Amino acid sequence: MKRRFVLIALCFLLAYVDSFAKAPQAPTRGRSGTPTAFSAMLVAQQYAPEGSQAKMLAIIGPRSRTALTPTTWEFLYWNQGGWKNLKRITVIGGQVRDVREGVVEIGRRGVFRYKESQAFDPNRLKVDSDRALQVILKTGAVGKASLSTVLFELARSGEEGEPSWQMHFYADRRGIEADIGVARVGAVSGKILELRLNPSRATEGS
Repeated sequence: MKRRFVLIALCFLLAYVDSFAKAPQAPTRGRSGTPTAFSAMLVAQQYAPEGSQAKMLAIIGPRSRTALTPTTWEFLYWNQGGWKNLKRITVIGGQVRDVREGVVEIGRRGVFRYKESQAFDPNRLKVDSDRALQVILKTGAVGKASLSTVLFELARSGEEGEPSWQMHFYADRRGIEADIGVARVGAVSGKILELRLNPSRATEGS
């Protein structure tokens, strides 16, 4: 009887361990503790238009009010046959919170019109958002400015160009955010394609 009880208890224990192992894993987080674009993309792809998973138009990481890097990620897909052929999926905290079709506001660009020829295959991207940020920070171009937020936008600059991360940097200047410039890093090559930062906008007169 005692042996039977031990076997039953062991079965329950193994079932618990197995269910824990199969539990969904938390999104990968960058050095700031916030989800990276690629980890959020794994969630968004489940809601991508059927047949259009390889036709992404943009990834947007709006400025966060609580962290240096985005806590929300927006993914724009080419949606053949959908309204205006566009579909935007918003991921917050590892979950899809909004799905919309049609013309939508994209980052700093406002309402922006995309073409199918500008789409790219997200599976070919190699540089995640946190890595792109580190590439710029390692240059020392931020200087002594105290970064507060960074806006991320990934898209192709032209129909033949490499998808790239465009980052707008903001730094604290006596409690007010100052725009100190922009930098761009290739999302495949990892090369710096543009670097126009002026940290003095946040440090002069401080």
